Amino acid sequence: MFFLTEESMKMNGNRKKIWIRAGVIAAVLLIAAGWVAWNLFHDADVLEIEAGRVKGASETWLIGRTADGAEPRYVKLGDVSAPKGYVKDKEAADPDGDAVTGFFVFKGKDPEKNPGVILVEPLEGSLEEATAGEDTSLCGACELEGKTGCLVKSEADGELRFFAESPYPDACVRITVRMPEGTDEDDAMALMTLAAAKYTPGKKLSSLAADFKLNFLDDSRWQYLWQGLLVTLEITFAAVVLGIIIGVLVAIVRATWDQNRDRMRPGPGKTAMSVLNGICKVYLTVIRGTPVVIQLMIMYYIIFASARNGVVIAMLAFGINSGAYVAEIIRGGIMAVDHGQLEAGRSLGFNYVQTMRYIIVPQAMKSVLPALANEFIVLLKETSVSGYVAVKDLTKGGDIIRGVTYSAFMPLLAVAAIYLVLVMFFTWLVAKLERRLRSSDH
Repeated sequence: MFFLTEESMKMNGNRKKIWIRAGVIAAVLLIAAGWVAWNLFHDADVLEIEAGRVKGASETWLIGRTADGAEPRYVKLGDVSAPKGYVKDKEAADPDGDAVTGFFVFKGKDPEKNPGVILVEPLEGSLEEATAGEDTSLCGACELEGKTGCLVKSEADGELRFFAESPYPDACVRITVRMPEGTDEDDAMALMTLAAAKYTPGKKLSSLAADFKLNFLDDSRWQYLWQGLLVTLEITFAAVVLGIIIGVLVAIVRATWDQNRDRMRPGPGKTAMSVLNGICKVYLTVIRGTPVVIQLMIMYYIIFASARNGVVIAMLAFGINSGAYVAEIIRGGIMAVDHGQLEAGRSLGFNYVQTMRYIIVPQAMKSVLPALANEFIVLLKETSVSGYVAVKDLTKGGDIIRGVTYSAFMPLLAVAAIYLVLVMFFTWLVAKLERRLRSSDH
């Protein structure tokens, strides 16, 4: 008894360690996924225009339209903050007169100690195009606070301008420092350096990240996959229940006829069993001999032509299809039970139906349960053809996204990944079930 208790404690300890490890792995994966999502898609560079305002454009400057179907988009160049000793002038007018493109004007808090005005604005066009009209004799390629650009000094109005490159080929940034007359050039240059350190030139989305954003984040298109997944699971579970009911009934009829036809007396009972067995054989032959997608379309367009609830029709079609395979699985399990079990039941006073119900079928179900679980996994993947009858399942959800974005790679890859995760999860459950059944035999 002590040995069993110690062994039980050891098993509980191992189980606890497994759950702790699984929790740690899940937490690490969740943190990693959050970090990737934050770095790739936080303040995405291509922003939507909604009701005349740019979503997520706080403390951001924007430039240029990008083609994205029929919807206007604007490129985000980066974020900007006021240098030390300066505050944002909220009443300043946009020097370009563009109501969408962002700009920032900063004025010194104390004009006597820290005079001057800083203007940060994006420009459409490349760095070369932006400096085409400037006096390039004093302009040379330079790096100011790690930002590649061109420094221009205007002798006429005493301005100091720095044109910074952008990751985008059709945009750049201009920083203008306006100092009072007579200001030392070194002071102006120091202020320019300070201003250049306070903005980020932005980052261009990678093609993979942009594709992800287009297919899943824009217009919340990921909801097509989520809603489709729920429909897929709904159809699968309903079809499994219906398939098991049909399969058990057909399996009992087939097994009863195979085991007892030689011993049955001629009469109405044997005739009825013969007819039922014939019907079951026709059912098995037709269902297993034709593709499930054809059965689904026959159910939707012919048998239930007046109905428009594709989900219910899909449940019936897949349930009837699954029932044929479940029937043969269960029949094999019934035939595998020793014939002496049937005789033992009859010797206890049970009739044939009671013997099958209480003795034979429970033993058969235990032996075929792993096979039934695998049939469930196969059925889960077979439901991917539900879109043929306008059912918005998981596969159809990916197809809808593909039709909207004209991008096939990311939606189809996502659908395949979701199916793979589901199959791996249910396979793990089946393996766990098999281990439990094996341990219960000892």
